[in-house]
Amino acid sequence: MKATKFLLFTIIFFSIISFSFANKLNNKLYDQIENNLLIGLEKGNKGLTTSCTYFLGEIKSNKAIIPLMKILKNSEIEEERIAAALALIKIESARGLYAVKQRINFDDSERVKRFCKIFYISYTLGQKEGKVFVEPFKIVDLNLEYKGIKLEKFINSL
Repeated sequence: MKATKFLLFTIIFFSIISFSFANKLNNKLYDQIENNLLIGLEKGNKGLTTSCTYFLGEIKSNKAIIPLMKILKNSEIEEERIAAALALIKIESARGLYAVKQRINFDDSERVKRFCKIFYISYTLGQKEGKVFVEPFKIVDLNLEYKGIKLEKFINSL
């Protein structure tokens, strides 16, 4: 009986230690990933910026809110602005949501306005229903390419 209790205690003890170690490791890894993605935003490569923008939204990076708002407002590339709007919606910060809402009315591109509206309306409807749902869109709509290769063809080749 004592051996069973000792074994149970040992398992629980090591589980707690490994869990806390994993959390520290996960936090360190998260910070490293977040910092690398933030650096990627500044490289000036359309594909890299768009990818980093998207993944910063996926990880809900609060550090990325201001850089994403700058991309949303100032980028000359529609795809970057669309990805920034989507990322800001996913992060769900009040400032980011307001920036996306403003782009609905004030962006120069009808396409960017349309995507911002889709993202914002989907977010607000999701809030009312208790969940967030962003209407799916085709990768073709983003029209991304790198060195003459369209992202759509690359994805379809996988």
